[in-house]
Amino acid sequence: MAVNEWERDQAILDATAELLLKLGYDRLRMGAVADLVDLNRGLVYLRFTSKDEAVEAAVLRELDRYAEAWRAQVEADPRGGSVGSAYRAMMTALKTLPLASAIVARDEEVFGKYVRRPGSYFDRAGGTAATGPMSSREFLEAMRRAGVVRRDVDVRAVAFVMDGLTPAIRRAFLRSDEPPADDEPSWDQLLGTVADMLDQAVTPAKAPDFPAGREVLLGVLEQARAVATRSDGRSRGNPAHQQDAAEGDE
Repeated sequence: MAVNEWERDQAILDATAELLLKLGYDRLRMGAVADLVDLNRGLVYLRFTSKDEAVEAAVLRELDRYAEAWRAQVEADPRGGSVGSAYRAMMTALKTLPLASAIVARDEEVFGKYVRRPGSYFDRAGGTAATGPMSSREFLEAMRRAGVVRRDVDVRAVAFVMDGLTPAIRRAFLRSDEPPADDEPSWDQLLGTVADMLDQAVTPAKAPDFPAGREVLLGVLEQARAVATRSDGRSRGNPAHQQDAAEGDE
């Protein structure tokens, strides 16, 4: 029976993602990936020539899933064109995707030295890891052009606040299965309050164009998926991903 190479690659990426979350990048070894999928180590290296290549492919696949989950949340929200609803949809999507939330937070417990490695996904993405091809500031500027952010809003300051809030809210939803302390809000209360604050801070008082805002966000998410797909196609065999082999990778 012919081997389905795509399915084999997906199994390797599943194992890479699982071990990233369990062990972290610095302790991840390709030998452990091979063992987890019950494949010969040489075959795994034939498909992904280094640890960095497998990690980047897992990251790009997760970002595609993240964009799709975010899009579904936006489309399900009747007020999905506001900045607050976009943020709520983003965080709700991240809550279902542990690896994506680690990517957006640039979590060094998960990604270790890969976060700062020259040529890594994070190095190339700069400040846009949370939103694909757009930074938070660029997204807010696009939403302002669409008519859902007031002209007098300092989008640089709001973007700074949004980017600062995301890791803190992520920490809250990582604990969301635990009952909150008496003086702490639940995950839903926290996210709803932040979304309402964003909408009150930036939404025009008269006739905000939420359908246009929704189209802006959906366009950003489609662009993010396209970028991830193109990048994944180029990443196989990239010499920049060979660096970890010189550092004793198994």
